[in-house]
Amino acid sequence: MPEPHVVLHVLNHMDHGGAQDNTLATCEGLDRDRWRVVIAAPAGGAQAERAARVADEVVDLVHLQRDLAPARELPAYQELRRVLARLRPDVVHTHGSKAGVVGRLAAAAEGVPAIVHTLHGMPVTPATARYLRPVLLAAERRAARRAHEVVCVCDSNLVEARALRIVPAGQGVVVASGVDEGLFATARTEERRTEVRRRLGLPPHAVVGVWVGRLMEQKAPLDLVAAARLALAGNPDLHLVVVGDGELRTEVERAAAGLARLHLLGHRDDVADLLATADLFVQSSLWEGLGRALTEACLAGLPSVATAVNGIPDLVSPGHTGLLVPAARPDLLANAVLEATSDLDRLQAWGLAAATSVRGRFDVRAMVDGLDAVYARCLGHDDAPVRAGAGLP
Repeated sequence: MPEPHVVLHVLNHMDHGGAQDNTLATCEGLDRDRWRVVIAAPAGGAQAERAARVADEVVDLVHLQRDLAPARELPAYQELRRVLARLRPDVVHTHGSKAGVVGRLAAAAEGVPAIVHTLHGMPVTPATARYLRPVLLAAERRAARRAHEVVCVCDSNLVEARALRIVPAGQGVVVASGVDEGLFATARTEERRTEVRRRLGLPPHAVVGVWVGRLMEQKAPLDLVAAARLALAGNPDLHLVVVGDGELRTEVERAAAGLARLHLLGHRDDVADLLATADLFVQSSLWEGLGRALTEACLAGLPSVATAVNGIPDLVSPGHTGLLVPAARPDLLANAVLEATSDLDRLQAWGLAAATSVRGRFDVRAMVDGLDAVYARCLGHDDAPVRAGAGLP
C-alpha cells in the first residue's frame, strides 16, 4: 500500500467557531489510509485538545495571530515556510482570511502540489474599515491566484465571492458545512424537552427562543439583548436562552440586567439538548458564512428568526421555515420574534419544514468525502467525484 499523502490544515486559531468545528470534523473523518493529517495553528484555544486528538500531528505557529498586525505577517510567512519545508505536504488547506493569505502564499513559494482554501466567510465585512477593504481584497486576490481551488460552504457564499473577484476563473466549488445530523435530528423528544426545561428552571409551557454563538461583534449579541427587551415585554410567556461566551460577555450581562426571562448560560457542550427544548431559534449576526448553529437548529426542527446576511437565506425561507430581518435592526428582530410566536401551530409547521429542507444536505461524511475528492482532483488523482456540492456555473 502506498504511503498516505500529507494534508496540512492552517488556521488562525483553535477557539470555538464554525471554521474550527468544520476543520476538526474533516481531520477526524479523513481516511488514514489515504491521508496523514497535520494541523498548524497558534497554540492554545478552547479546541486545542480536540485538535490533538483528531490530527496525526499539531504544529504550533508562534507568529500567526488572529488580529491584523503588519509587523507579524512577514515572521508568520517565514515561520510557515519553515514548517512546510520540514513537512513537505502534498496538500495545504487554509482556513480563515489571515491564515488563507499567509498560508497560500507560503505554500506556493514552497511548491506545494495542491493548495486549497475554504472561505468560511467573506474576508471583508460590514465592520471592515473602508480604507482596509481594498487592501484586504487585493491580498485575497493575490493569494487566490496562487492556489488550485477555493471551497465555499454554500452557494450564496460562492456567488458573493465571485462578485468580490476573490475566486479566480476556473475555481470555485461548494462543499457544504457538515454537522452531526443524527445528534440534532433525533434530539427532539417530549421527554427530553421536559427534562431540559426542568434543569434550566424554564416553565413547562413557556415559549422558548434560543440563541447560540460567540459573544463577539460578528454575532451582535447586544442587538439580541435589545431585541429581547422589546420581545419579552410584548409576550409574557416568552423566554430567551443565550448560549455562548466571548469577549462581549461583560457588556451583554450589563445590558441584560433586569431581564428575568433572558437566560445567559455561557458556553455549553449540550447544545443539542438546548435546541431540543426550544420552540424558536433566534440569530442576530451582522455577517456569517452559512451559520453552523443555524444549520443545527434547522436539523433539530426549529424555525428561525434570523438576519438576512450572506449565506443565511440559503437556510431560512420566509413564511416557510421562519422569518428574515435586516441586520443591525433589533426593533425588527423583536417584531419578527413576536410575529413568529403569535401562532404556535404555524411555528411548529415551520420547524418541520426547516428539518425537511436541510435533511441530508449537511452530513459530516458528505463534507469529508467532498473535500477528499477536491484534494485528489488538485493532485491530479481524480478518483472520486465531488459529491458534497458542485461549483455554480
